[in-house]
Amino acid sequence: MKVIAVSHGSFSKGLVDSVQMLVGEQENLVAYGLFPEQTVQTLTEQLEEEVKNTPEGEEILFLTDLFHGSPFNAVVSLMKNYHFHHVTGINIPLAVEIMMGRYADKTAEEICEGLLETAPDTFKYVNALFNDDDEEEE
Repeated sequence: MKVIAVSHGSFSKGLVDSVQMLVGEQENLVAYGLFPEQTVQTLTEQLEEEVKNTPEGEEILFLTDLFHGSPFNAVVSLMKNYHFHHVTGINIPLAVEIMMGRYADKTAEEICEGLLETAPDTFKYVNALFNDDDEEEE
């Protein structure tokens, strides 16, 4: 499973560095930040390229910093054309939990559901939000 952290500025890079200090070097864990000199469109294009470069069949889990922030919106815009999992409101303890889930061979969905049980008021599983909206429309 590929894990892609996306944030305002260098938070995602610091998150990845901190997680690796705690649980060791990680494969398929990358960070992207939105900086003042960038546009959201530029970030979205970078993220789309990362998704396209992921081997067929490999799960992708996006981690974003703020619900409804620009990095969040960039990832959500990709959800229309690509299948992946997305959680927002990420922090170091939850990121460590995600890495431990990978070690336990859990799927991205299992990891996200476990996080909802662990810290329901801390973050949001974006896919579940969209599923709730779809059910309300029916």
